[in-house]
Amino acid sequence: MMSLQAGGQIVDLRSSPSQRVLNGKYRRNGKLQSCEPCRKSKLRCDHVVPVCSRCVKRRCEEKCVYHPNPLTRKRQTAERAPPTPATTVNEEASPLLLPTIESSEPGSPIQSGYHSFRVSQLNYQEAPLSAPAKLNRAASAPPPSSHQYEGEPGRVNPGFFGTTNFMCIFSENLSKLGVMSTELAELEGPKLPRLTISNDQIVRGTQMLYFLKDSSLVHDFINRSFDIGEGVSNVCIEPIMKQWLLKLWPNHGDTLRKGNPEKLRRLSELLWRNTLTSVAVREDMDYKEWAMQATGMNIRWEVIGLIAAIIGQCASTLSRSDLLLSQHNVSKPVLARKMSEIASTCLSFCRDCEALDDLLVWLLLENTCLTTAIKGDGSYAVYSETGEFVNAVVAMGLHINVKQGKPRIPFFLEQIRTRIVGQAYSSEVSIASYLGRPPRLSYRYCNLIPPMDIPDAYLIASEDEIARIVSTFDEKGFGATGKVSRATWMKTWLGIAPMREDVLDLALGRYSREEILRRAEEFHKKSDEYWESIPLFIRTLTDDSWDYSDSGSKRKRPLETLFKASISQGFRANELLLQRVLIRKAGASGDKLVEVASSLFQDILQISKRHDLASILQTDVSALLAIQGLRSAAVIAVELLKQEQMPNYPKNPLLPRSRTIQDLSVFAARLGDVDPSDGSFTVCDQGRKVVTHILDKILSPPNVQERPTAPHMQYEQHHQALAHEGMDMNAFPGETIPHQEWPLPDPFDFQMGEANWGIEVPFLGHDSDFVQWLESVDWERPV
Repeated sequence: MMSLQAGGQIVDLRSSPSQRVLNGKYRRNGKLQSCEPCRKSKLRCDHVVPVCSRCVKRRCEEKCVYHPNPLTRKRQTAERAPPTPATTVNEEASPLLLPTIESSEPGSPIQSGYHSFRVSQLNYQEAPLSAPAKLNRAASAPPPSSHQYEGEPGRVNPGFFGTTNFMCIFSENLSKLGVMSTELAELEGPKLPRLTISNDQIVRGTQMLYFLKDSSLVHDFINRSFDIGEGVSNVCIEPIMKQWLLKLWPNHGDTLRKGNPEKLRRLSELLWRNTLTSVAVREDMDYKEWAMQATGMNIRWEVIGLIAAIIGQCASTLSRSDLLLSQHNVSKPVLARKMSEIASTCLSFCRDCEALDDLLVWLLLENTCLTTAIKGDGSYAVYSETGEFVNAVVAMGLHINVKQGKPRIPFFLEQIRTRIVGQAYSSEVSIASYLGRPPRLSYRYCNLIPPMDIPDAYLIASEDEIARIVSTFDEKGFGATGKVSRATWMKTWLGIAPMREDVLDLALGRYSREEILRRAEEFHKKSDEYWESIPLFIRTLTDDSWDYSDSGSKRKRPLETLFKASISQGFRANELLLQRVLIRKAGASGDKLVEVASSLFQDILQISKRHDLASILQTDVSALLAIQGLRSAAVIAVELLKQEQMPNYPKNPLLPRSRTIQDLSVFAARLGDVDPSDGSFTVCDQGRKVVTHILDKILSPPNVQERPTAPHMQYEQHHQALAHEGMDMNAFPGETIPHQEWPLPDPFDFQMGEANWGIEVPFLGHDSDFVQWLESVDWERPV
């Protein structure tokens, strides 16, 4: 039974009320969309879903569909713009024909070795989507569509399941009961759901690619970054980055340079599709084969984010007057923040794709380092990004086994993963001790394996070359070259970081005084033994400056000096933090704390005066001033103020007054030299104000009412008073006031604060009096 409703819509009254639902999609003329049979027959449709009444009556329910774009047709191949000629690149002396984004359409020849996609593999679907507000579209253009891609068949979430997970009950017992390993493979993890990539995401991806238009800027800053880091940024080694760039420009350079919106959109779609796939790891892979999975026609958002993050790190560590900035007419803070935004956006794209692999962990680490350089260690953004980096390492199971249960993986990837685990743990413990918060990763739940002391350039060497290098190690596993590389620093630091966690546990935990003293004694024994086991060339911090004219290896490199300073500072900072715990919770004396702080403070002053370090590693030096420098300077400044407020100044003070005031003044000046765009600027500026305030309090003269008057000044004041009295003086005219002798003390009986030399002794009182005394001295009078 049919009924005509308002608006001329026909509704089948025999259907249930829940099924009589109108199609809510409208055409551009404001009318409801008709199903395909009614539209083609030019008949009135009642717009009911899932099947309209007319199709029910005509018994063609299977044809009753509502096409999202009924008046559009697929673009024909003949109508496409002619593809740009493929570029040839000379690699290993043989020309290689490389596909481009223009020639990578279905049906076009693709070079073998690239990961290509066909329509049948992607399971492509379309759904209407409104255009973004900033996207200018023609009135006759079809509405943009969201794309739903189905990634590789059988892709499995690589999340790590620990021993308390129910999956381990199956995997540990079913194999013993005759269940085949192929059947157990189905228990490894849940299948990822089909992901939808919207038009907005594709448009945002297109916007992220515009920074690659200037290839010279990208190359110059990438090269400078690896020059500063001596072949590595934080985790990405130079050969892999060069491999990515080598395939990026020949394949997509023309698209990136010209900035054609349509071609950039297709490149963005390619990036999204590739990021939805997993990165394979096989034991017989070399670094080129592994890197090829993320460049060329396999380009991924992780690589775009890594390029931006490394450029931003380079910009943040340069001085404002660096020629590289003026050469490309860019501002240091502007470029660093722009690259940070791009890297963070690429990271959000990877989250949308639910990526969890080595490239994601690399991007998380590099992006965290860039955020630290811009916002400082104390910002919540750094704290949260460090937590995400740690979470990704744990989710991949790298904290338990860097091989992820495989018998063997490529050597370079195994060592990089080992360093990543060490970096995750050490950075977490460092930021926890800096902020005074519990660590989110503990050595108690990790399998911390120190990396091999192999320079970064040899990670991709042949097995014979690596075996030769390993044969030169000493019994502790350190190289015999006498140089401190990034691997040397990480290997040494992984022995210091667990002790820092123990100190942090004592500081934040609830322990009795006896338990604290017992564990402190164990700590000292363990710490001393470990420090003595470290080779002498790592423990010794020399004062050699970098000579750019010296091409030899005798001079210490800036980065090597920074590594050695970090190791020395980190080891003694453990003792400083422990002494503070003993003072607060066990009532210990503060003498040892002042001694350790003075040692740390002197090293900081020596490092901060190195202009060669500050000009090359500006961000790292500022971080040392903000963390280790302020920590030790705070102890010294407070102790000096305590000394000044003592009723009787000590004969042998813990801190020499004059030298300590000079050192604190120099330190405050260096805090004031920190660049305002540096992430450590806020902390350094706050510390400078506190130190300056303490120095002002120490050096400022007391109030007139509180200031004591010396005996000879009392006599002069009395004599002047009598002279002003005139006739009231008791002496007769012509008589003089008898002279009074002032005894001089024996110099050998001199005690600070008790001497009176007939003058107000300025070098025993306040420095302002000393300055006034210096001005009143007649320096031209012969001695």
